[in-house]
Amino acid sequence: MGVLTLLLAGCGLSKMLPGPPVLSAAERATFEAALPSGAVYTGPPRVDAPVIPLQVWGLRYGLDVVLVSTDPDWDMHEYARVDLPSGPLWLAKDADANGNQGIVADLPDIAAWIPEVPAPRVSGPLVVTDRSTADFADLKFEYTNPKGDAVVATYRGRMPTGPSKPRNGNTMGHSRAAVAALLDLHLFRTGGDAAISIAGKNWPLKKLLGLVPLKILLAQTQGGFAIADYRIRQEEGGFRLIRPGSDAPWPTRADEAWTVADGWARRDGPIVSLGYHFRDGELDRAQVQQVGVGPPITDVRFRPALPDLRRPFPGTVESAFVVDIAGQAAHGIGKIRCKWTDENTVSVTMIPTEPRWFADRPMETTIRYEADGVAVKVARIDL
Repeated sequence: MGVLTLLLAGCGLSKMLPGPPVLSAAERATFEAALPSGAVYTGPPRVDAPVIPLQVWGLRYGLDVVLVSTDPDWDMHEYARVDLPSGPLWLAKDADANGNQGIVADLPDIAAWIPEVPAPRVSGPLVVTDRSTADFADLKFEYTNPKGDAVVATYRGRMPTGPSKPRNGNTMGHSRAAVAALLDLHLFRTGGDAAISIAGKNWPLKKLLGLVPLKILLAQTQGGFAIADYRIRQEEGGFRLIRPGSDAPWPTRADEAWTVADGWARRDGPIVSLGYHFRDGELDRAQVQQVGVGPPITDVRFRPALPDLRRPFPGTVESAFVVDIAGQAAHGIGKIRCKWTDENTVSVTMIPTEPRWFADRPMETTIRYEADGVAVKVARIDL
């Protein structure tokens, strides 16, 4: 147990600590076998192509610097490296005092970058000076944050060599309105030398118990469910998914070509690919895979499968789900409730139950069959 973990546990802040898997190996194994929904259908499918009822997402960071400054306008500053075949891509992620996180990256079409993640983002220069070695991190970040303030942050310290113990990471309340997130902390180290300047002012790092500055170097995988707004339009061989699907303001834009084959509806991407598996029209699995990474970074199993939401059925059908992150079993669990609310509309309620930082982010999907396609909106709700 590290110094930071001891202090957190000792001062009653254990709610900030990572946790273990939420299921035993035997409990997790029950999700492996496919099980039909049990829905009793009373009509044919409204459309031919599958309907995507939930937005899964995921992203793996090869290295991640986390700093907590004393600037009252900001809660956390994060500098994350995404490892791609073309080389490293750095993101600056600043969370404001309310936990809302925005992204700054040097990408020309940032609205189309991983469009299933509904995070506010800004395209702008992010200058990274990286003098790191295999054993030691030496990094400097220079950029303009989403508020328009110039930021300079530095970090020097030993590289992390082992995972957090346990490694089911706490989201610390960030981006609660946009995502139901789970984290796998596969490398983790506290300490090092760090500094941050915002708008020309040097801000000390916040100290836990007045003793330990909050500065962490880690590698992590994030994944889970996200709010969404998209429209599905059928075409030969699959369908198109258009974001946003309405006139509402939305932080991302995309026109995605999805293929359907061997039970899988897939969208291949240059960084992450999404896949949803349907058995006789019923969704039993959803995955996110990242280029260059072996196992799925997010893997969701539904048991029993969600009903075929293209076909009418009476009453409410309930399923359980489990989410594996980065090949680690059972980071999160919950339940899904599906029902038709009128002849053209289906409601899908996602209720996460464990761990506690996942359980406070339920979402509701509204699927509406319209003349020009299927409109899907996923919104945060409170239960």
